[in-house]
Amino acid sequence: MRLALLIDYPVDPNRIPGGVRAVAYHLAQGLARHADLDVHVVHCHSEVPADRTAQHGRVTVHYLSRPRRRVIPNLITGVGRVAGMLRELQPDLVNAHTSQYAFAALRAGFPTIYTIHGVAHREARTFRHWQHRLILWITAFYDRWVIRRVSDIIAISPYIVEEYCRRTRARFHRVDNPVGEEYFELEGQEVPGRILFAGTISERKDPLTLLAALALVRERVPEAHLHLAGRAIDPVYPRRVEEFVREQGLEAYARFLGLLDVPAMLREYDECALLALPSRQETAPVVLLEAMAAGKPVVATDVGGVRDLVEDGASGFIVPAGDVPAMAGRITQLLQDEELRRRMGQRGREIARARFRRDVVADQYYAIYQEVAGRREASET
Repeated sequence: MRLALLIDYPVDPNRIPGGVRAVAYHLAQGLARHADLDVHVVHCHSEVPADRTAQHGRVTVHYLSRPRRRVIPNLITGVGRVAGMLRELQPDLVNAHTSQYAFAALRAGFPTIYTIHGVAHREARTFRHWQHRLILWITAFYDRWVIRRVSDIIAISPYIVEEYCRRTRARFHRVDNPVGEEYFELEGQEVPGRILFAGTISERKDPLTLLAALALVRERVPEAHLHLAGRAIDPVYPRRVEEFVREQGLEAYARFLGLLDVPAMLREYDECALLALPSRQETAPVVLLEAMAAGKPVVATDVGGVRDLVEDGASGFIVPAGDVPAMAGRITQLLQDEELRRRMGQRGREIARARFRRDVVADQYYAIYQEVAGRREASET
Protein backbone atom coordinates (compact mmCIF):
# COMPACT_ATOMS: atom_id res chain seq x y z
CA MET A 1 0.00 0.00 0.00
CA ARG A 2 1.34 3.43 -0.90
CA LEU A 3 0.46 5.82 1.91
CA ALA A 4 0.66 9.61 1.63
CA LEU A 5 1.08 11.13 5.08
CA LEU A 6 0.22 14.84 4.77
CA ILE A 7 1.62 16.49 7.86
CA ASP A 8 4.01 19.24 8.95
CA TYR A 9 7.26 17.28 9.21
CA PRO A 10 10.51 18.62 10.72
CA VAL A 11 12.89 20.07 8.16
CA ASP A 12 15.67 18.88 10.47
CA PRO A 13 14.68 15.80 12.55
CA ASN A 14 17.27 16.82 15.15
CA ARG A 15 15.37 20.09 15.73
CA ILE A 16 11.64 19.58 16.08
CA PRO A 17 9.56 22.76 16.59
CA GLY A 18 6.16 21.83 18.00
CA GLY A 19 4.07 18.83 18.90
CA VAL A 20 2.63 18.09 15.45
CA ARG A 21 6.11 17.83 13.92
CA ALA A 22 7.16 15.48 16.71
CA VAL A 23 4.07 13.37 15.97
CA ALA A 24 4.94 13.43 12.27
CA TYR A 25 8.46 12.16 12.79
CA HIS A 26 7.62 9.40 15.26
CA LEU A 27 4.48 8.25 13.44
CA ALA A 28 6.27 8.02 10.09
CA GLN A 29 9.18 6.09 11.57
CA GLY A 30 6.82 3.76 13.41
CA LEU A 31 4.80 3.09 10.26
CA ALA A 32 8.00 2.33 8.34
CA ARG A 33 8.34 -0.89 10.37
CA HIS A 34 5.54 -2.35 8.24
CA ALA A 35 7.17 -3.76 5.12
CA ASP A 36 3.94 -3.63 3.11
CA LEU A 37 3.65 0.17 3.56
CA ASP A 38 5.36 2.55 1.15
CA VAL A 39 5.31 5.72 3.29
CA HIS A 40 5.52 9.14 1.59
CA VAL A 41 5.34 12.28 3.72
CA VAL A 42 4.31 15.58 2.11
CA HIS A 43 5.21 18.77 3.98
CA CYS A 44 4.35 22.13 2.39
CA HIS A 45 5.42 25.16 4.40
CA SER A 46 7.17 28.53 4.18
CA GLU A 47 9.95 27.14 6.42
CA VAL A 48 11.06 24.98 3.46
CA PRO A 49 13.59 27.07 1.47
CA ALA A 50 13.37 25.00 -1.74
CA ASP A 51 11.57 21.91 -3.01
CA ARG A 52 13.44 18.72 -2.26
CA THR A 53 12.91 15.04 -1.56
CA ALA A 54 14.73 13.33 1.32
CA GLN A 55 14.95 9.75 2.51
CA HIS A 56 14.65 9.25 6.27
CA GLY A 57 15.12 5.51 6.69
CA ARG A 58 12.28 3.82 4.81
CA VAL A 59 10.28 7.07 4.77
CA THR A 60 10.33 9.36 1.71
CA VAL A 61 9.73 13.00 2.60
CA HIS A 62 8.64 15.49 -0.06
CA TYR A 63 9.37 19.04 1.10
CA LEU A 64 7.44 21.71 -0.81
CA SER A 65 8.36 25.37 -0.40
CA ARG A 66 6.03 28.35 -0.08
CA PRO A 67 6.74 32.10 0.04
CA ARG A 68 7.26 33.56 3.51
CA ARG A 69 4.90 36.07 5.17
CA ARG A 70 1.94 35.59 2.88
CA VAL A 71 -0.95 34.33 4.97
CA ILE A 72 -3.92 33.95 2.62
CA PRO A 73 -1.99 33.19 -0.61
CA ASN A 74 0.00 30.48 1.22
CA LEU A 75 -3.10 28.81 2.59
CA ILE A 76 -4.59 28.74 -0.91
CA THR A 77 -1.58 27.98 -3.11
CA GLY A 78 -0.33 25.42 -0.61
CA VAL A 79 -3.48 23.38 -1.22
CA GLY A 80 -2.77 23.35 -4.95
CA ARG A 81 0.84 22.32 -4.46
CA VAL A 82 -0.11 19.41 -2.20
CA ALA A 83 -2.82 18.24 -4.60
CA GLY A 84 -0.30 18.31 -7.44
CA MET A 85 2.15 16.18 -5.48
CA LEU A 86 -0.59 13.67 -4.71
CA ARG A 87 -1.36 13.34 -8.41
CA GLU A 88 2.31 12.51 -8.97
CA LEU A 89 2.46 9.99 -6.14
CA GLN A 90 -0.91 8.31 -6.82
CA PRO A 91 -1.25 6.96 -3.26
CA ASP A 92 -3.68 4.19 -2.36
CA LEU A 93 -4.61 6.07 0.81
CA VAL A 94 -4.03 9.53 2.28
CA ASN A 95 -3.80 10.39 5.97
CA ALA A 96 -4.04 14.18 6.31
CA HIS A 97 -3.15 15.87 9.60
CA THR A 98 -4.35 19.42 8.91
CA SER A 99 -7.60 20.64 7.43
CA GLN A 100 -5.78 22.27 4.49
CA TYR A 101 -4.04 19.00 3.66
CA ALA A 102 -7.31 17.07 3.95
CA PHE A 103 -9.02 19.62 1.70
CA ALA A 104 -6.27 19.14 -0.92
CA ALA A 105 -6.55 15.35 -0.80
CA LEU A 106 -10.33 15.27 -1.07
CA ARG A 107 -10.40 17.82 -3.88
CA ALA A 108 -7.81 15.74 -5.74
CA GLY A 109 -10.08 12.69 -5.40
CA PHE A 110 -8.04 10.43 -3.12
CA PRO A 111 -9.45 8.30 -0.26
CA THR A 112 -8.62 10.30 2.84
CA ILE A 113 -8.42 9.76 6.59
CA TYR A 114 -8.37 13.01 8.57
CA THR A 115 -6.44 13.20 11.84
CA ILE A 116 -7.58 16.23 13.84
CA HIS A 117 -4.92 17.79 16.08
CA GLY A 118 -6.73 20.88 17.31
CA VAL A 119 -10.02 22.75 17.38
CA ALA A 120 -9.13 25.81 15.31
CA HIS A 121 -12.11 28.00 16.14
CA ARG A 122 -11.45 27.61 19.86
CA GLU A 123 -7.72 28.21 19.51
CA ALA A 124 -8.43 31.41 17.56
CA ARG A 125 -10.17 32.91 20.59
CA THR A 126 -6.98 32.66 22.68
CA PHE A 127 -5.02 35.06 20.44
CA ARG A 128 -5.18 38.84 20.17
CA HIS A 129 -2.85 39.22 17.19
CA TRP A 130 -4.92 39.49 14.00
CA GLN A 131 -2.62 37.30 11.92
CA HIS A 132 -2.84 34.28 14.25
CA ARG A 133 -6.62 34.68 14.47
CA LEU A 134 -6.91 34.96 10.67
CA ILE A 135 -4.84 31.82 10.07
CA LEU A 136 -6.93 29.85 12.54
CA TRP A 137 -10.27 31.11 11.17
CA ILE A 138 -9.21 30.11 7.64
CA THR A 139 -8.11 26.75 9.03
CA ALA A 140 -11.54 26.41 10.65
CA PHE A 141 -13.20 27.12 7.28
CA TYR A 142 -11.30 24.25 5.65
CA ASP A 143 -12.09 22.10 8.66
CA ARG A 144 -15.86 22.62 8.29
CA TRP A 145 -15.65 21.72 4.59
CA VAL A 146 -13.62 18.57 5.25
CA ILE A 147 -15.64 17.07 8.09
CA ARG A 148 -18.81 17.16 5.96
CA ARG A 149 -17.12 15.02 3.29
CA VAL A 150 -14.54 12.77 4.92
CA SER A 151 -15.51 9.20 5.87
CA ASP A 152 -12.96 8.48 8.64
CA ILE A 153 -11.56 10.70 11.37
CA ILE A 154 -8.74 9.82 13.75
CA ALA A 155 -9.30 11.58 17.08
CA ILE A 156 -6.19 12.06 19.24
CA SER A 157 -8.41 12.77 22.25
CA PRO A 158 -12.00 12.15 23.40
CA TYR A 159 -12.23 15.93 23.34
CA ILE A 160 -12.11 15.79 19.52
CA VAL A 161 -14.99 13.30 19.43
CA GLU A 162 -17.05 15.53 21.75
CA GLU A 163 -16.37 18.61 19.60
CA TYR A 164 -17.08 17.00 16.22
CA CYS A 165 -19.52 14.12 16.69
CA ARG A 166 -22.61 16.25 16.01
CA ARG A 167 -21.07 17.91 12.96
CA THR A 168 -20.05 14.93 10.86
CA ARG A 169 -21.19 11.45 9.83
CA ALA A 170 -17.61 10.17 9.67
CA ARG A 171 -16.42 7.15 11.64
CA PHE A 172 -14.22 8.09 14.60
CA HIS A 173 -11.08 6.15 15.51
CA ARG A 174 -9.43 6.97 18.86
CA VAL A 175 -5.62 6.94 18.71
CA ASP A 176 -3.19 8.77 20.98
CA ASN A 177 -0.18 10.76 19.83
CA PRO A 178 3.17 8.91 19.78
CA VAL A 179 6.30 9.52 21.86
CA GLY A 180 9.81 8.43 20.87
CA GLU A 181 11.54 5.65 22.76
CA GLU A 182 14.36 7.99 23.86
CA TYR A 183 12.09 9.65 26.43
CA PHE A 184 11.48 6.36 28.23
CA GLU A 185 15.25 5.84 28.58
CA LEU A 186 15.83 8.98 30.68
CA GLU A 187 16.98 8.19 34.20
CA GLY A 188 15.99 11.40 35.96
CA GLN A 189 19.03 13.55 36.84
CA GLU A 190 16.89 16.08 38.70
CA VAL A 191 18.12 19.60 39.43
CA PRO A 192 16.49 20.77 42.70
CA GLY A 193 13.74 23.31 42.15
CA ARG A 194 13.82 23.08 38.33
CA ILE A 195 10.42 23.68 36.67
CA LEU A 196 10.16 23.13 32.92
CA PHE A 197 7.83 24.84 30.49
CA ALA A 198 7.97 23.48 26.93
CA GLY A 199 5.97 25.17 24.18
CA THR A 200 5.67 28.32 22.12
CA ILE A 201 5.91 31.64 23.93
CA SER A 202 2.35 32.54 22.96
CA GLU A 203 -0.96 33.67 24.40
CA ARG A 204 -2.45 30.19 23.99
CA LYS A 205 0.29 28.62 26.10
CA ASP A 206 0.01 31.48 28.65
CA PRO A 207 3.49 31.48 30.23
CA LEU A 208 2.52 34.71 32.05
CA THR A 209 0.35 32.68 34.42
CA LEU A 210 3.25 30.34 35.12
CA LEU A 211 5.67 33.22 35.73
CA ALA A 212 3.22 34.79 38.18
CA ALA A 213 2.95 31.40 39.91
CA LEU A 214 6.76 31.16 40.05
CA ALA A 215 6.89 34.39 42.05
CA LEU A 216 4.54 32.83 44.63
CA VAL A 217 6.35 29.49 44.65
CA ARG A 218 9.66 31.16 45.42
CA GLU A 219 8.22 32.57 48.66
CA ARG A 220 8.14 28.99 50.01
CA VAL A 221 10.72 27.24 47.82
CA PRO A 222 13.68 29.63 47.40
CA GLU A 223 15.54 27.31 44.99
CA ALA A 224 12.59 27.25 42.56
CA HIS A 225 13.48 28.38 39.05
CA LEU A 226 11.95 28.03 35.61
CA HIS A 227 13.33 26.97 32.24
CA LEU A 228 11.18 27.95 29.26
CA ALA A 229 11.98 25.93 26.13
CA GLY A 230 10.30 27.03 22.92
CA ARG A 231 10.24 29.58 20.16
CA ALA A 232 8.30 32.83 19.96
CA ILE A 233 5.70 32.98 17.17
CA ASP A 234 5.20 36.76 17.10
CA PRO A 235 7.25 39.78 18.26
CA VAL A 236 4.62 41.39 20.49
CA TYR A 237 3.65 38.84 23.14
CA PRO A 238 7.23 37.85 24.10
CA ARG A 239 7.93 41.51 24.91
CA ARG A 240 5.02 41.45 27.37
CA VAL A 241 6.50 38.34 28.95
CA GLU A 242 9.97 39.87 29.23
CA GLU A 243 8.52 43.06 30.77
CA PHE A 244 6.65 40.97 33.36
CA VAL A 245 9.86 39.12 34.27
CA ARG A 246 11.65 42.42 34.85
CA GLU A 247 8.77 43.93 36.83
CA GLN A 248 8.64 40.89 39.13
CA GLY A 249 12.41 40.70 39.57
CA LEU A 250 12.53 37.18 38.13
CA GLU A 251 15.45 37.68 35.73
CA ALA A 252 17.70 35.30 37.67
CA TYR A 253 15.01 32.64 38.05
CA ALA A 254 13.36 32.43 34.60
CA ARG A 255 15.60 31.35 31.76
CA PHE A 256 14.39 31.52 28.15
CA LEU A 257 16.11 28.78 26.16
CA GLY A 258 14.51 29.25 22.73
CA LEU A 259 14.00 26.32 20.36
CA LEU A 260 16.26 23.43 21.42
CA ASP A 261 17.53 20.48 19.44
CA VAL A 262 16.42 17.00 20.48
CA PRO A 263 19.43 16.14 22.72
CA ALA A 264 19.10 19.45 24.58
CA MET A 265 15.36 18.96 24.98
CA LEU A 266 15.89 15.47 26.37
CA ARG A 267 18.37 16.93 28.85
CA GLU A 268 15.75 19.47 30.01
CA TYR A 269 13.23 16.69 30.65
CA ASP A 270 15.89 14.67 32.45
CA GLU A 271 16.87 17.53 34.77
CA CYS A 272 13.50 19.04 35.63
CA ALA A 273 11.60 18.25 38.81
CA LEU A 274 8.28 18.70 37.03
CA LEU A 275 6.68 20.05 33.85
CA ALA A 276 4.15 22.88 34.09
CA LEU A 277 1.73 23.63 31.24
CA PRO A 278 -0.49 26.69 31.86
CA SER A 279 -2.28 26.66 28.48
CA ARG A 280 -5.63 28.32 27.80
CA GLN A 281 -6.49 25.77 25.09
CA GLU A 282 -5.11 22.30 24.27
CA THR A 283 -6.19 19.06 22.64
CA ALA A 284 -3.56 16.41 23.45
CA PRO A 285 -0.34 18.32 24.15
CA VAL A 286 2.72 16.26 23.23
CA VAL A 287 4.82 17.88 25.97
CA LEU A 288 2.63 16.21 28.61
CA LEU A 289 3.18 12.84 26.94
CA GLU A 290 6.93 13.43 26.75
CA ALA A 291 7.14 14.45 30.42
CA MET A 292 5.16 11.38 31.47
CA ALA A 293 7.38 9.13 29.35
CA ALA A 294 10.40 10.77 31.03
CA GLY A 295 8.96 9.86 34.42
CA LYS A 296 8.20 13.43 35.52
CA PRO A 297 5.04 14.70 37.23
CA VAL A 298 3.04 17.43 35.54
CA VAL A 299 0.92 20.41 36.55
CA ALA A 300 -1.46 21.35 33.74
CA THR A 301 -4.57 23.42 33.23
CA ASP A 302 -8.04 21.92 32.89
CA VAL A 303 -8.58 22.67 29.21
CA GLY A 304 -9.54 20.60 26.16
CA GLY A 305 -8.30 17.03 26.36
CA VAL A 306 -5.87 17.40 29.27
CA ARG A 307 -7.98 15.28 31.64
CA ASP A 308 -7.69 12.33 29.27
CA LEU A 309 -3.90 12.43 29.68
CA VAL A 310 -3.30 13.40 33.31
CA GLU A 311 -4.70 11.39 36.21
CA ASP A 312 -5.33 14.23 38.64
CA GLY A 313 -3.64 13.37 41.93
CA ALA A 314 -1.95 10.27 40.50
CA SER A 315 0.35 11.27 37.62
CA GLY A 316 0.13 15.01 38.20
CA PHE A 317 -2.23 17.81 39.09
CA ILE A 318 -4.87 19.64 37.04
CA VAL A 319 -5.69 23.25 37.91
CA PRO A 320 -8.11 25.84 36.45
CA ALA A 321 -6.76 27.86 33.53
CA GLY A 322 -5.47 31.27 34.59
CA ASP A 323 -5.57 30.41 38.32
CA VAL A 324 -2.19 31.60 39.57
CA PRO A 325 -2.62 30.57 43.25
CA ALA A 326 -3.81 27.07 42.29
CA MET A 327 -0.88 26.52 39.94
CA ALA A 328 1.57 27.90 42.47
CA GLY A 329 0.11 25.71 45.22
CA ARG A 330 0.44 22.47 43.25
CA ILE A 331 3.95 23.30 42.03
CA THR A 332 4.98 24.09 45.60
CA GLN A 333 3.47 20.83 46.84
CA LEU A 334 5.47 18.83 44.31
CA LEU A 335 8.75 20.67 44.88
CA GLN A 336 8.47 20.12 48.62
CA ASP A 337 7.69 16.38 48.41
CA GLU A 338 10.31 14.20 46.73
CA GLU A 339 8.37 10.98 47.32
CA LEU A 340 5.24 12.47 45.73
CA ARG A 341 7.28 13.51 42.68
CA ARG A 342 8.75 10.02 42.38
CA ARG A 343 5.37 8.29 42.75
CA MET A 344 3.58 10.57 40.26
CA GLY A 345 6.42 10.34 37.77
CA GLN A 346 6.36 6.56 37.96
CA ARG A 347 2.60 6.46 37.39
CA GLY A 348 2.93 8.82 34.42
CA ARG A 349 5.57 6.59 32.84
CA GLU A 350 3.32 3.53 33.29
CA ILE A 351 0.50 5.31 31.45
CA ALA A 352 2.86 6.48 28.72
CA ARG A 353 4.28 2.99 28.16
CA ALA A 354 0.81 1.56 27.67
CA ARG A 355 -0.61 4.34 25.48
CA PHE A 356 1.98 6.58 23.85
CA ARG A 357 4.95 4.48 22.73
CA ARG A 358 5.72 5.10 19.07
CA ASP A 359 5.29 1.52 17.88
CA VAL A 360 2.03 1.05 19.83
CA VAL A 361 0.51 4.14 18.22
CA ALA A 362 1.87 3.36 14.73
CA ASP A 363 0.38 -0.14 14.88
CA GLN A 364 -3.03 1.36 15.69
CA TYR A 365 -2.75 3.68 12.69
CA TYR A 366 -1.70 0.72 10.52
CA ALA A 367 -4.77 -1.26 11.61
CA ILE A 368 -7.03 1.68 10.67
CA TYR A 369 -5.38 1.98 7.25
CA GLN A 370 -6.00 -1.72 6.65
CA GLU A 371 -9.62 -1.42 7.74
CA VAL A 372 -10.32 1.61 5.53
CA ALA A 373 -8.56 0.06 2.53
CA GLY A 374 -10.48 -3.19 3.03
CA ARG A 375 -13.81 -1.38 3.13
CA ARG A 376 -12.92 0.50 -0.03
CA GLU A 377 -11.96 -2.69 -1.87
CA ALA A 378 -15.18 -4.36 -0.76
CA SER A 379 -17.28 -1.44 -2.00
CA GLU A 380 -15.60 -1.59 -5.41
CA THR A 381 -16.29 -5.30 -5.97
